[in-house]
Amino acid sequence: MDTVLLKDVMPRLGKILKTYREKTGRNQSDIAQKAGISVSMLSQIERGNVSPSIETLILVCNVLGIETADIFRLLSCNQSVRIHHSGERLKLRNNGICYEQLMTSVQGAHQAEMFLLEVEPGFETTMSNDGHEGIEIGFVLKGEAVLIVDGSEYSIKEGDSVFYKSNQKHQLRNCSKTNFKAVWSITPPHVDYFKNSAGQ
Repeated sequence: MDTVLLKDVMPRLGKILKTYREKTGRNQSDIAQKAGISVSMLSQIERGNVSPSIETLILVCNVLGIETADIFRLLSCNQSVRIHHSGERLKLRNNGICYEQLMTSVQGAHQAEMFLLEVEPGFETTMSNDGHEGIEIGFVLKGEAVLIVDGSEYSIKEGDSVFYKSNQKHQLRNCSKTNFKAVWSITPPHVDYFKNSAGQ
């Protein structure tokens, strides 16, 4: 059985970033400075020697003018089995919200994405005002929160499962005193949330 580990993807990621940089005629120093990282770090990323945090990847992509979602599509593979072990998955934590991409499939007719969502007490995801294509399905692992969809509020707690159409305004708000944790699935994938802490 073939498995794809994140460390196996790093050389491909580095090559893509280096190719984009060289096509624009820019040097590592320029990109690193504007992304707020060291030249050494960028060099190691381009050589595939280190796995950048999702925040670093987003910063580098923004400086290069690359859509982060396009990078994920380029890196996705057609293998029938993929396994991402704990600690090898893309994760973004910002403003009391944490997204961990558990698995995604962005090719072919069956496109989907599953991630672990955590919301700290007193925090909320940014309202997805315009919504986006597809549907969302979630299962609450821990805690409770208010799910707001198209202006209506729904209380959800541990053990509850939810469904809604993503083209409606939606948001999650944790008004409790404990962390909220859920597994969420989006079809088709909506990778843009990795650009900030908004939109689930």
